[in-house]
Amino acid sequence: MNTCKRLSILLLTLLTACAPPRPAEEVAQPEVLPLTERTERTTVISSWEISGAMAARNKNKAWTASINWLQRGANNYQIRLFGPLGSGTVMIDKKGSVVTYRDGPKTVTSNNPDQLLQEQTGIRLPVNNLYYWVRGLPAPGKVQSVKHDRYNHLILLRQDGYTIEYPGYTSVKNTDLPSRIKLQGKGVFIKMVIKKWSV
Repeated sequence: MNTCKRLSILLLTLLTACAPPRPAEEVAQPEVLPLTERTERTTVISSWEISGAMAARNKNKAWTASINWLQRGANNYQIRLFGPLGSGTVMIDKKGSVVTYRDGPKTVTSNNPDQLLQEQTGIRLPVNNLYYWVRGLPAPGKVQSVKHDRYNHLILLRQDGYTIEYPGYTSVKNTDLPSRIKLQGKGVFIKMVIKKWSV
């Protein structure tokens, strides 16, 4: 095999390995629903498992990771991040009011998930809002602005100092849920690609 051909194969391999993950199959022809009905369909989903990938950055650092998010009602979840900053597995586990952060042998518990996340990762987020935002719903409380597409999917949300965009949706058991999410605010930028929803 000549050198040129070897280099071509190596380049193709590297490009394939670095290719971003594909989101779950997006809705080709979404159903047009009244906003209240679409919101009701989404709100009843309180438990799920999602898998995908995310990238996050702030002024000090940036990292990418695979993610597995298991949610059981509003107050119980387990989020696993695989490979952030070249490390192994980071787990954020919440049962009731207690949140536990595990990174290898390191274990930290707290009753304040926002503070815990910021101290351990440098990422500042209203953690309880993510329960709503990941489903394409505004969290309870004041909303600065919202924008919906013609199918009444939420595509832009400004709330609590953050701007959340929803470029894509996938259909899961007759409910459209986000397949791609972009979040920006308070010095943080996060992009999330959801490859699979299970509800």
